Amino acid sequence: MNAYRGKKFNWRAFVSLYMTLSFLIMIVSGFILYLAPAGRIAKWTHIYILGLEKEEWQAIHTIFTFLFVIAGGFHLWYNWKPLLSYLRRKLQNSFALRKELYVSSLFTILLFAFTLYNLPPFSTVMEWGETLTESWESEETEPPVPHAEAMTFNELAQTIDKPVEVLISSLKTHHINVEKDEIIKDAAERHDLSPMELFEKMNTVNNVSAVNPYAGRGLGRKSLQEVCQTLQLDMQESVHRLEQNGIKASPEMTLKDIAANYDMKPVDILNMINPQTTGN
Repeated sequence: MNAYRGKKFNWRAFVSLYMTLSFLIMIVSGFILYLAPAGRIAKWTHIYILGLEKEEWQAIHTIFTFLFVIAGGFHLWYNWKPLLSYLRRKLQNSFALRKELYVSSLFTILLFAFTLYNLPPFSTVMEWGETLTESWESEETEPPVPHAEAMTFNELAQTIDKPVEVLISSLKTHHINVEKDEIIKDAAERHDLSPMELFEKMNTVNNVSAVNPYAGRGLGRKSLQEVCQTLQLDMQESVHRLEQNGIKASPEMTLKDIAANYDMKPVDILNMINPQTTGN
């Protein structure tokens, strides 16, 4: 025991062990972020996964990845001689491994190309991730407007067209006191609530439906034809409305894909095809 205590700290072993543990944490955090809800849902509802919120998992994944790269540099430094010896042996045997080198290089290039151009089977993996992310969305978990949690009560009241005094009065009935210029997420944290829970206590259901009538309906991942059927819109007229705005789309295209082609959001496309929101 005394001999063990007298030994110097082994930095090479420390780096190797840290990289192993860090790699495991990166795997877990990466998988959780793969299936976690979209940022707007996570911030609005404060959904917990294994006891942590999405932002906390993002911080863990980012920091451990960053430090993993730094530890990798030290790992190369401590193992420089063995690495050089290994490379020399591989270079000497390079002619014997030509097939392996060519196949591995080709495989890497194909992997990069298939991922870049969103081709199967890698596109399927990404679609699964989107499906998992969107599965958290519902009419209850959707914020009334984007980044509502970052608004003040004054700004939110103007957005949903309701007097701020009414919102504050509704909260007072629940023994929640807030200021007009206070940010919603700060007020929610102060009362140990999520922004969604705080918003529910404001009694704003009718106003929310007017501001965001598409919340939680998942129309973005439906085809244009399916959206027209859901909203009882004429297909040809909807295509014509899009063309008037310089947008070309076919019935089988999803609203998400149409919007992406023109650097827009699905809700922008919805507003164009729905006469009730466009005013045409």
